Amino acid sequence: WLSIFDPQLFGNPQHGLSDSDILLSASLNRYFSMSALGDDVHSFSNHRSVRVTNLHLDLKCSFERKAFDGFVDITARVIAGGTPELRLDSRNLAIDRVVDLDSNGTLSFTLPQHNPRLGMCLSIPIPEPKRAKDSELKFRVFYSTTTNSGGIQWLEPSQTAGKKWPFVYTQCEAILARSLLPCQDTPAVKAPYSIKVSVPPPLVAACSGTPVHDHPHLEDDGLVSYAYRQANPIPAYLIAIVAGRIHKSPVGPRSSVWAEQELLPAAVHEFSQDTEAFLQAGEAITGISYHWGPYDMVVLPSAFPYGGMENPQLTFLSASLLAGDRSLTNVVAHEITHSWAGNYVTNASWSDFWLNEGFTVYIERLILGRVRNGTPYRHFELFIGYGILQKTVADLIAAGTPEYTKLQPDLAGVDPDEAFSRVPYEKGSLFLFYLENKVGGDQAMQRWLKSYFGEFATKSVTTADMRAHFLAHFAAEGVSKEVLDGIDWDSWLHGVGMPPFDPTPLLDRSLASNADALISLWRDKKGDGATAEDLAAFTARQTMYTLDALLNTACPMPHPAIEKLGGLYKLSESPNVEIIQRWIMLCLLSNYRDIFPVAAGFLGKHGRGLYVKPMYSALAGLDHAFASKVYKTNRPFYHSVIRNAFDAKLNK
Repeated sequence: WLSIFDPQLFGNPQHGLSDSDILLSASLNRYFSMSALGDDVHSFSNHRSVRVTNLHLDLKCSFERKAFDGFVDITARVIAGGTPELRLDSRNLAIDRVVDLDSNGTLSFTLPQHNPRLGMCLSIPIPEPKRAKDSELKFRVFYSTTTNSGGIQWLEPSQTAGKKWPFVYTQCEAILARSLLPCQDTPAVKAPYSIKVSVPPPLVAACSGTPVHDHPHLEDDGLVSYAYRQANPIPAYLIAIVAGRIHKSPVGPRSSVWAEQELLPAAVHEFSQDTEAFLQAGEAITGISYHWGPYDMVVLPSAFPYGGMENPQLTFLSASLLAGDRSLTNVVAHEITHSWAGNYVTNASWSDFWLNEGFTVYIERLILGRVRNGTPYRHFELFIGYGILQKTVADLIAAGTPEYTKLQPDLAGVDPDEAFSRVPYEKGSLFLFYLENKVGGDQAMQRWLKSYFGEFATKSVTTADMRAHFLAHFAAEGVSKEVLDGIDWDSWLHGVGMPPFDPTPLLDRSLASNADALISLWRDKKGDGATAEDLAAFTARQTMYTLDALLNTACPMPHPAIEKLGGLYKLSESPNVEIIQRWIMLCLLSNYRDIFPVAAGFLGKHGRGLYVKPMYSALAGLDHAFASKVYKTNRPFYHSVIRNAFDAKLNK
């Protein structure tokens, strides 16, 4: 971890630190590397004493150096009078200098703390006259990102659809904004921001905000600059940049999609049918208008480690979602829901992540029910989610990480990405469904959601805030004290394993029942009597459900049955990434090694963690040398989140 203090980054006098500074910092690491952080265990920031209120970035994009160079202007307000410093988070940034914009004087910053998982504390001294309560501070930090800045992925032309131009995007959730800019990188701090990004033509830059100008500006150095402004306060993890040879096309009255030209027609087809319907359903369910401005999306190369990312006004979507039949647009419903849950009302810490994702999944399924097949569809998604939760919990306990099965896990000393799983999504959503059944149904919950989002609009909240508001709201609505006192908050929030609630008896299972006979045919009769037409009437979700059931209850399958299953339904040829991923996993968990070439091809095309993490683990369990060879071949394609997960295991 001492390599963080690379002299190439921090020892050069032009970057603001002398050799003696480096030695001092390295020495201090011995004492501070695992010391207590700030109020948020994942941040060095002293945001309860000094809070950032606005950010402005001015960055130039260098594809040759794989770096952003420029500055960030930070406006902050002193909350606790007498505070001597502003503490920011920084990770793998080359800090050049800090200027007080009021006096135009250079300030002597320090890096007093380091944590191997969380980066460094950047401490900026507050001039004596500015330490009074409510004083406004304005600092400019000149810096560059580095090739180790984990929140930025640089792609070579060969890794894009067009094969001619490079591509770059940022992914700042959970705690990677600090590798893009020095900031108070905690969801407890929300501030508006503006940005100017300069890129070489003919590349285009898009950011998570509203364009300031109708056209880009040609700079003196030949670069073209794009300016954006996000007027709503957001946490730093929602700052987003994408730059490449991308084009834009409308997909609705207030929505557009960006993509490489080679992907644009497919993206328009995929997202033009449902996006506006999802937005309208979200507004109806929450009772609050979508207030962010245009809802734009950008299709990223399939190396993107997530299905989607809810950056406001610029949802990131993986190219892997372009199935051709609109069967994976539920991801858009999910990301749209974050316009209320997560972006509008935000979890105050990463231990409260379920307030973001659990609420989002719960509302997403209400949206899908409205737009698609009503209660049967919503309940089918709930039933699938319950199965996913059961498997996730079992896997986490088997892996020796039962803490991560809690809705409120203890994440001190842990990078939130290390604890990432479906638990906050599915257990959180299930908790809200449990509460729904306690207080009178989905209409009662929707009235509460409107009150909740109204009360905490633009704020960051804790689970304690949510609990207090919920109990007060339903007490006022006339729900009995006996019912409210009977809610087992402790088991849900702090209990290890599955929660004390099985939703199955409450669910309409008609869509699942249609697939159950086929599941039984393969599980119990090894496909005897199956035909190539079995899946013809199924939706993609029903096919996924069928494969999930076989994964959970029929593994390992006999190889003749595997061969018959794949041959009848042409599963290795499916254009749907969710279907083929499940099929490959079914084969691997059945020790069917003939699937190895298909798995290797899949891993070279898709970088989403939800797909590649379990696949590499299963592949390595069967043939570590083969898994390592495939990983080393594809490693440059993957985001740092994936590389961090597998380098120690497969990159030796």
